[in-house]
Order: sequence, then structure tokens, then C-alpha cells
Amino acid sequence: MSKNLLGFDTAAMEMQGVASLNNRCKDAVCHYELAWPPGERPTRPQWVDCALHTMKALGYEGHQFMIVAHDDKKHFHIHIMLNKVHMETLRAHTPYRDWFTLDAAVRFLEAKHGWTHTPGPMRWDEDTQQAVLQSRSERNASRSAQQHPTGAAAQFEHYQDQESFQTYVRREIAPRVSTLLARQNVTWDDLHRLLSKAHLRLEKGESGGYTVLAVDRDIWVKASDVFRNNFAGKINRQTTEAALGAWSPASTSGYESDQQVAQHSGQQDARNSALRDERKAQRHAERCSLMADYNQYRNQQRAVCRGLTTEGRVARKHLMVSLRQRKKEIRASALSWPDKKALLSQAAAQSVLEVRALKLSVQQRRQEAFPKNLRSWVADRADEGDTRAAAQLRGWRYADQRNQRRLDARLEANALHIGPPPNIDSSTDWADLAQQRLASQQKEQALANQIAATRIWTINRKTGDVSYALNGQVSVIDRGRIVTVLNQDKAAVLFGLEMAIQKFGPRIACDGSVEWKRMVTKTAAQNGISVQFTDPEMQHALHLLKRLANPRQRQQERGGR
Repeated sequence: MSKNLLGFDTAAMEMQGVASLNNRCKDAVCHYELAWPPGERPTRPQWVDCALHTMKALGYEGHQFMIVAHDDKKHFHIHIMLNKVHMETLRAHTPYRDWFTLDAAVRFLEAKHGWTHTPGPMRWDEDTQQAVLQSRSERNASRSAQQHPTGAAAQFEHYQDQESFQTYVRREIAPRVSTLLARQNVTWDDLHRLLSKAHLRLEKGESGGYTVLAVDRDIWVKASDVFRNNFAGKINRQTTEAALGAWSPASTSGYESDQQVAQHSGQQDARNSALRDERKAQRHAERCSLMADYNQYRNQQRAVCRGLTTEGRVARKHLMVSLRQRKKEIRASALSWPDKKALLSQAAAQSVLEVRALKLSVQQRRQEAFPKNLRSWVADRADEGDTRAAAQLRGWRYADQRNQRRLDARLEANALHIGPPPNIDSSTDWADLAQQRLASQQKEQALANQIAATRIWTINRKTGDVSYALNGQVSVIDRGRIVTVLNQDKAAVLFGLEMAIQKFGPRIACDGSVEWKRMVTKTAAQNGISVQFTDPEMQHALHLLKRLANPRQRQQERGGR
């Protein structure tokens, strides 16, 4: 996901809004796909790196984009959708002969990650370490090799009109072998067991090569021809041998008995259990390491804030010393007393302005240096490519989903529940929200005093629900994604409504009886709250109430008619 987009749900709307600012660009959508051959599966950091590299090569660096990965076919592939219109310059970019540029970028990525070369107009030159354009004869030869298999297998398929043994092993068995060898702690016995299920056997030659034989037929094929990702070439073969250990031939029977299968199944379950425990311990260690980094960052930023406070205190003392010195000089001058009085007043006023400017400056610098909360800091680290942070974000997301299901099961029936619109993710951490309420609401002093006296009544340590008391009774419950108002007291409804707007934004959804909705709409109109309800009836009633509360607006509408 691009850093210039807020989320997947709003990506299309955001891109369309930027594209609409360029009237000359009629088609602002650019879409292309990167696919890997069957058997090759890049990791998430790898395919993200591929997408960013190709976008940079095409000249779309800094544009809005989305990346979607699909594994619904035999070959893994990703889709890149981006906006041709740059969000800052508003210029539309269409690269010249982009297929050659994209193919050259793919050749570079194949060489960088050691992936299989796929046919295309470009080829990778090892001498110059760059992609070069192939000649027509080279392209024809590559296309012919891609369409027709070579050697005896090709002749068999051509004359017998049947699938060859080589093609069968490539198509059916090779992907399974690649998947098996991609795991950890795999042995030769595991590979022999996989091949035996397909009535195949692997043998090692005297010169170091490997051969795949059919158990019930006198046919064979070289392993380097069918298992190219693992046995083709000296480097791939050495990598496979290092992963599997010392060579161990298959059993003479070629098949496993039921007892052997059961024993292997038990060993596999034990291995999987040990692997799960190992991964669990690794995730715990990564979380502890991530929290240690956050605590270090938070302590550093707090030290910066303390230094700014001390610096501001010293500067204020310096201003006070300067003011006293200025007053002393004025009093010691030969001016008349009225002139001295005016100068003293001017010096005091100037000092007040300087102290206020200093205070605002220190507050602004402290706000900029104040440490971020844990979720924001982890999200920033995830954008920078920290795998620990990305795993933590996924864990929080799953936890939020579980908490949402538990929340839906315990909501009170006779109460008002205010939350974000459907399909909007608003899992924001809002701490100490009661201290930020109604700083600008001074229209009704009594109501403002009631809300200013709001305090946290209880905190549920299991669910994280925070209950707020108004006028001596629990009136509002903050449940994370839902704000619940328990009584129709005006202060409680106003406090709950503004808390929901602060948490979820100006567009909110209300779930409750008709009486509850009428109370919320009336409170929003009377207090001039800028809100948009997802319920059309509530939004229409809010518009009517605002018109009734503003006579000048009604006069202007009558005059316009």
C-alpha cells in the first residue's frame, strides 16, 4: 500500500480525487502484473521489492499505488494498480515503450534474487551486469525452445501423440518437490518418500548427477531436466545437497509399509509440534525485542522533552532578568514620571508578548518531540520494512477482530451504540480522551461544567472498556470500536457524541431506538456539532433543525427563491 493512501477501502476514491485535478488525463489508471513460474514462491519482502523496483524503473516513484498478491493459480503473481497523475505535481506520466523498460527491470530482479529466467525481449548480460535487448534470432530461438521440449521427449510427444515421462514429472511432481525442499529440516528420506508415492525413485550417479526412474517401467529422466530449480546446475545441486545432508539412497522396496507410514506420521506430528513451539518462541522474542526498541525510543523522546522544558524555564528566567534590568534603567533615567510610567508599561507588555511566544514555541517543540503511542510507532516501523512490526500489526488486527465478536455479543439492548460506518477500520488507540473534551464548547456554561467534571469511573481489565461517570452515575462506556451512552441526559449524549466524532471522524453510524436517534440529532443541532449521520432520516432531520436554529440562513434561502 502506498504511503500516499489512507487504506484499501478509500484507495479508489483517493486516486480518483487526485486524477480529477488533471483535466487532460482521460485514463489515469495504470495496471500491470508480475508473475513467477510454477514452483517459485517469493517472500513478501521480495515481491514488495519487485513492485517498488519496477515502479521506479517506469518512472512512477512517488505516485499512489496498490499491490495485491494472488496465489489462486499454479503461478504466484501480484497486481500493481497505480495512479498516472502525481499527487503533488498533478502531471500525468506515461512511459515510452514501457514493455521494454518493464522487461529490463524483470531481468535485473531475476539476477538479483537468483530466480528462473523467463523469455522476453531482453536478456541479462553477466559481463556488463545489465539487461540488453535480444536480437531477432535470439528471440526466435528462445520462443522455439519455450514452445517445444527438447531431445527424446519431444520426439516421443511428436510421433506418439502422448505426454512424455519428462513432461509428466515436470508438470505434476516438480512443484511438489520444490515445495518440499523449501521447508526446513528436510532429509533425503522425505524426498524419497514423496517420489515413492508417485511410483518414482531417485538415484545418484558416479559423476555426481541424479536420475529419476519409474518404478514399474524401464524409463528414466535426468533430475536436472525435471527438477531444474533444485538439481539443474552445480550451484543449485550443491545447495540442495547442503540442505538435505549426506546422500541416503531409497529403500529397495521403494514403498513404505503401513507401520512405516504411521511411524513417519508420528514423527511428522512431533516435528510440526516442535516447529510450532520454535516459531512461538521466536515470535515472543521478536515482540520483546520490538518493545525494547520502543521503550528506548520513548525514553529518548521523553529526555528530549525534559530538555526542552528546562531550556524554556531558563529562557523565561532570562526574560525576567532582562525585564528587571530594563525597569531599573528606566527608573534611573532623567525622564519625567509620566514618561517613565509609559516606558515601564511598554516594557511589561513587551515582556508578556515575549513570554507568551516563548511558551508557544516550547509547547510546539515538545509536541513535535513527544513520543508516539505504541501503535503509531509500530506502524511506522512496519512501513520501513521491519518484519517484527509487521507481525505485531497482524497480531493486533486478529485481536481486534476477536474483541469485536465479543463486543457484539455483550451490547445492551436498550442503549445507544455509536460507531464508525460499516467497512471502516477505526482501531485507534485513544488514551485520556476525557481530558480533551469540550475545550471550545462555551455556549452553555452549566453543560460545559458538567462535562468538564467527567472522570473515569471504572476500567475493565479484561475487555479494556472504560466507563465514564457524569453527575455521579456511569453514563458513557468506551468499548474501542463502539461508544455506548447509557442514559438520555443531555451532558451524557453530548459527551458520547463528541467522543465518537473524535475517535471515528465526522461520519458516524447510530444504532438505537427512534427516541435515542431523535435525542442525538437534537443535541448535535443545538450545540453546532459538525457531524454526518449514515442514517438518511437522521441527516435530514439534522439539516432541518440547523435551518430552524439559523434565521439568517432561512432569509437568504427565501431571497434566493
